[in-house]
Amino acid sequence: MHNEEPTLHFYGGPYIALIPTLIFILLSGVFTIVFHYYSLKALTISALVGLVIVFFLAKNRKQYWNTIVSGLAHFGNAKLIFVFLIIGVFTKLLVVGKVGQGFVWLSLLFGMHGAAFTILAFVGTAVFALGSGVPFAALFAALSIFYVPGILVGSNPAILAGAIIGGVYCGDAFSPSSQLTNATLGLETNSTTGQPADLVKTLKQRIPWIAGAAVLTIILLAVFGGQGGTAHSSAALAKFSDPRGLWMLIPIVVVVYICVRTKEILTGLTWGVVVGTVVGLMTQLFQFSDVISIDPHNPTLLSGILFDGVYSMVDISLLTIFLYGLIAIMHGSGVVKLICEWITSHKFVRTPRGAELTIAAGIGLVNILLSGCDLPGILLFGEMSDRIGHAARISPERRTYLIITVATSFTGIIPINSVYVMGVISVATQMQGKFPFLPVPSPLAIFTATFFSLILTVIWLCWVIFGWGRTMEPEAQKVSEEKVGSKHVSAV
Repeated sequence: MHNEEPTLHFYGGPYIALIPTLIFILLSGVFTIVFHYYSLKALTISALVGLVIVFFLAKNRKQYWNTIVSGLAHFGNAKLIFVFLIIGVFTKLLVVGKVGQGFVWLSLLFGMHGAAFTILAFVGTAVFALGSGVPFAALFAALSIFYVPGILVGSNPAILAGAIIGGVYCGDAFSPSSQLTNATLGLETNSTTGQPADLVKTLKQRIPWIAGAAVLTIILLAVFGGQGGTAHSSAALAKFSDPRGLWMLIPIVVVVYICVRTKEILTGLTWGVVVGTVVGLMTQLFQFSDVISIDPHNPTLLSGILFDGVYSMVDISLLTIFLYGLIAIMHGSGVVKLICEWITSHKFVRTPRGAELTIAAGIGLVNILLSGCDLPGILLFGEMSDRIGHAARISPERRTYLIITVATSFTGIIPINSVYVMGVISVATQMQGKFPFLPVPSPLAIFTATFFSLILTVIWLCWVIFGWGRTMEPEAQKVSEEKVGSKHVSAV
């Protein structure tokens, strides 16, 4: 539970504590929209600039930095950084292990073309994202695996791109090792016990909806996935194919199984890395030098799955540390309490529907302003969502998957600034240098073709408006049932 008494004071009052976050959002927008620079480094610098500027408005400047550092003092926050680092190693293991090339081999085996390959790209990307747990990293890996082969066999370019983005979101929603899920679980708590949301309960409540959205997406891909595509020679696919990559499904299964059974993400990832390394070496997908390598001519130069995997997560880890600092400042000044008290003072917001509508609108707006960078948006808004959810006694599991679903719906693929949409265009443009025949779809075309995210939008709107699948905290549910029972007795 959060300390309710302000420990940090600013010249100009507690609302000054919002300025670092506003600067962060503004500068992030400038980098992505104005300069078309899509990198977590830009977001990290934006957060740092905001923190430094407002330092001069703090009355107790020593306490200001102490408060920022305290953002990492929470066990769940520090644990998430370790999760990122181990996920990085596991993701790199899957890439080097050619799991995507295994799916391309399947396409050749069964003669998949056009729409059929687009469906395979969606499913293959989902499997890769399920194992990696890092949506943005999974996107770039999947594009490098599926985009060129898909164009060669006649997939529609925009729909293929939308299928890959949707596959990333779909697989991540199924994944117990998802960075989005694990970050949100730690933010959404029970209003009485303070316990965070439960991983297994969250997955059980969310998976039927995600599975339904996936089935609808596959149907749409089957209808539209090949329309407008131009097939090339299937022989060109050989370089993208390797059946041995399917062996890397084993460590993915191990991670999912252990995470669900033990609810310990780090335990599951550790076993996944170990099993994946053994499987990769035994099947000769890679050599030991691919795991860790030291250049004899330059001993300071390290490379390999372990080194590259850890360092691939440095940017997201640094950004998360600074975001925890932004959040800690807002809590330390008391501004989060003031805002949440104002929001929850409205009777409508204290109702389940009103609270969910407020949460959905809040995370959606923040996600759009942050160019679809879902994790930063969740970290910034998640604690406000926690307090709003407490007022209506909505279960933390429901809040967890509502937040993630909104962040991965249409709010994550806005054509003018989404890092996912722009990331696809950036990679496709780079690939054109090597493959001149590659088309680069427009941002609007990708937006309208990302069927999975558009379906999720309809689903969460139904959740909020009609209350589908809504679960309350056990204590609140008990009170509600007692009220219903008393009314029944009175009627009798």
